[in-house]
Amino acid sequence: MAWVSVQFKGKDIWAEVDDAGAPVLAGALRRVRYSPAAGAKIYTANNANIVSTGARPLNLPEGAAAEPVAGGAAGAGQGRAGSGFGKAGTRTAAQAAAAKVDATARLASLGPEVIRAFTDGACSGNPGPAGAGCVVRLTDGRVVERHKALGEGTNNIAELVAIGMVLEVLRDEGVARTAAVAIFSDSSYSKGVLTGGWKAKANVVLIRKLKEAMAEWPNAELNWVAGHVGIAENERADALANKGVYESR
Repeated sequence: MAWVSVQFKGKDIWAEVDDAGAPVLAGALRRVRYSPAAGAKIYTANNANIVSTGARPLNLPEGAAAEPVAGGAAGAGQGRAGSGFGKAGTRTAAQAAAAKVDATARLASLGPEVIRAFTDGACSGNPGPAGAGCVVRLTDGRVVERHKALGEGTNNIAELVAIGMVLEVLRDEGVARTAAVAIFSDSSYSKGVLTGGWKAKANVVLIRKLKEAMAEWPNAELNWVAGHVGIAENERADALANKGVYESR
């Protein structure tokens, strides 16, 4: 198969095409790579996010075997279910390695104009003493960290509050409402109830308020990312959340 240079979330990457230059699709997904070099990792991405540049297809050297799940960008929308990455605490070394590759590739795909935020919630017992943490990397290079002690609460509440804390940072820092923001959470529940169309059976008021707040930032995207795979900001958000748990005791 041939490959063609395309745009994906503002980045130049390569996407697979057939001999006639048409996209090769598996449902809505298309194979992509970030390098034309031999052995480059092959991922999958939603074809709706791929923009043609009119470039001519080229035959590139073979890439590496495809990772178990697509990645490549914020907004890919992968949740834990069906990701192939397993669950933190029980995933295999191979799953952890694949999850880190996926998260690293998504971060690498973001342009310098994108604010990056990582969130986490923690709970000792469920319910129990709870805390939330976030790490926000602004485009001027500054990093804002926050944590909250939530008292008695559930893990889902803590995860949701952590996402709301990112929006608080954006407001407090005077970030333009048109700014591009990539928010990463390891909570498939949070992504599901906020942007995935899941019907909330609990925490209804909190979810409604968060949706209203997120609507103020139309270019903010909430993304699921595997937790505890060695992404520094994700690990730091976890530490901040646990600081909130400690203060809630």
